[in-house]
Amino acid sequence: MATATLHETAETVADLLARLGDIPPERVRLRPAPGTATEQDVLDLWNRDRRLCELIDGTLVEKTVGQLESFLAMWLGHFLTSYLIANDIGYCTGPDGMMRIAPHMVRVPDVSFISWDRLGSRFVPITPIPDLSPDLAVE
Repeated sequence: MATATLHETAETVADLLARLGDIPPERVRLRPAPGTATEQDVLDLWNRDRRLCELIDGTLVEKTVGQLESFLAMWLGHFLTSYLIANDIGYCTGPDGMMRIAPHMVRVPDVSFISWDRLGSRFVPITPIPDLSPDLAVE
């Protein structure tokens, strides 16, 4: 049985915004059209315009950026990394560490932790959008 995607079940822009988590409309990219974006669009937008977006069921959603968000991400990342130096159980990523957590779902947590056990190896993936879910994600 096919499952309806986010954009197919939205009747209005308000429905779409609500299903994306009540985000401000200025964060939703209209090109490509909601519901049609791909992981390649995420990478192209970053490479071309340095705009960091998440892919939510085929819709590009720009990440919020600012001094407060950056400060908190670095502060949390510092403490997490300090712990990981003493306890080699995984690694930490910052606010541009993209990851595919499900088909058509690329998220970019401000800070995340991925355990070596979850990864299945002791190597940080080199692909731009690895197929994994973090053990901890902070937004």
